[in-house]
Amino acid sequence: MSQANQTLIADLSLVLCTYGRVNEVNDFLESVDAQSIKPAEIIIVDQNEKEILKDLINEWQAKLSIKHRRVNFKGASKSRNYGASEAKSSLIAFPDDDCLYPSILIEELIKLFQSHPEVDVILASKIEPSEIHNGLKKGKIHYSLVNSILDLFKAKAETSNIFTRKSILKTLSYVFDENIGPGANTPWASNEETDFLIRLLKQEARIIKLKDLAIAHHSLQGSPIKSLKYGMGRFEVILKNQLGTKIYLINLLQPIARYFKSPKPYNLLLCISTMLGRSGIINLTYRLPNHLRWIIQS
Repeated sequence: MSQANQTLIADLSLVLCTYGRVNEVNDFLESVDAQSIKPAEIIIVDQNEKEILKDLINEWQAKLSIKHRRVNFKGASKSRNYGASEAKSSLIAFPDDDCLYPSILIEELIKLFQSHPEVDVILASKIEPSEIHNGLKKGKIHYSLVNSILDLFKAKAETSNIFTRKSILKTLSYVFDENIGPGANTPWASNEETDFLIRLLKQEARIIKLKDLAIAHHSLQGSPIKSLKYGMGRFEVILKNQLGTKIYLINLLQPIARYFKSPKPYNLLLCISTMLGRSGIINLTYRLPNHLRWIIQS
């Protein structure tokens, strides 16, 4: 890539894992190309069986510093771990392949990291893609500190709005739990980012949540099956990290409060599905055959 006319390059690696999407990846790269400061590298971890991204990446490599890594495995967490191990920059982010960056996002985040050397992780806000111009706010950026596990759940972090120093990742034995998240070999279909942030918080990482600056990512209405699996992922994270009864009950009952904000019949179904997943009943049922197999083999 020729960068003769590019003087503003951020010490930032973007780890983009992708499967089954082409147009969305193109749209994301367009949003990165429009940044006032470009990232030092974009590591695309390509899980597709066929080379559906080859032409697209060849085109974009003339404009952006892209490392294309085709892998023979599936799983968002495993792909992000692979990408993080290849990242060279001091800052790392994990955008989803269907999110977008407002044009000053990277510039403003770099300024924040530079002016707050004590901060290890920044959680951007989130807006809908149709509202992307609302993410263009310069000047003083307001934020709140994430001091507790409860603060972390209130922050509603998603993987795509996490920006972190590479140095703090070295305090963890692994970045993302490969048994949790999309494509994992378990029913725990989400909350890998929550588990990641909980472990960082336990390592006394300094985390802030932005109130103004946002990435653009859809908020799709989930299906009952997806809500169930997401709920199962939440229970798994609570159990794994031994967060206690209080956090368990707050998470179990929270879907009821969300339902009463929009009390529609379909939302009631989503509420029930989420609560069933978060209850842990199905998680324990899923584990039972494995426990029985271990007992028999013993």
